[in-house]
Amino acid sequence: MSRYITIISTIIESGSDTSLIALAVAGLQNISEWSIDLEDCDKVIRIVSAKDISNEFCEKLAFFGIKASVMEVFDDHYHLM
Repeated sequence: MSRYITIISTIIESGSDTSLIALAVAGLQNISEWSIDLEDCDKVIRIVSAKDISNEFCEKLAFFGIKASVMEVFDDHYHLM
């Protein structure tokens, strides 16, 4: 099974935004792990998934009012997509 690592830059404005991100993750299948780096200036979200869900995830975040953009997507061999 393929594995994709997606790096997404976000604009998180409040603590409640992390709850909305968790809802967006819960609404998508194929995500095996995820994390948010709140110390990073880009408030980076790192997602590990069974398929490339980068665009779908950004659309889900937009639905919740969170601005996000895909920085990079790597495949399971860490090749830039």
